[in-house]
Amino acid sequence: MDINDVQSEEKNNVTAATNETTINDFLAQNVAKKDNVEVKMNRFKSPFVVKPLTATEMTDLQKQCSTKKRDRKTGQIITTMDQDLFQDKMIIKSIVTPDLNNEELQRSYGTIADAAGTLHAMLYGGEYTTLVQKVNEESGFDSSMDDEVEDVKN
Repeated sequence: MDINDVQSEEKNNVTAATNETTINDFLAQNVAKKDNVEVKMNRFKSPFVVKPLTATEMTDLQKQCSTKKRDRKTGQIITTMDQDLFQDKMIIKSIVTPDLNNEELQRSYGTIADAAGTLHAMLYGGEYTTLVQKVNEESGFDSSMDDEVEDVKN
């Protein structure tokens, strides 16, 4: 088998793979949606319920948590993002249950009109971290490139 045969075979393989994939595979109505996930914390009778966040939702949150300032020396605009605020907003946006904006819940923790404060008052540090990890995982930040390659191979 010479180089031309190898190139021809590779071209045929690419063509066959392309024929198997259509644009319909990527239409919104044909894409699997992730379900909400329960996160059980031993101290609470009911589990927290979280939903995955889309890239659009994450980008919107990043914009809300970013500030722009002009560097006086260089004149360049510097954008900085408050990572703690972003993490709080991400978790609040993803929590379906309990409703962190519920007045009764906020009163019980002494955090009226403060969903982030309510969540912080409710949870221990490790529990908060567990929720952050679960939201990241459900939003697609859990798999390594090796996992993705294995999934494609299968």
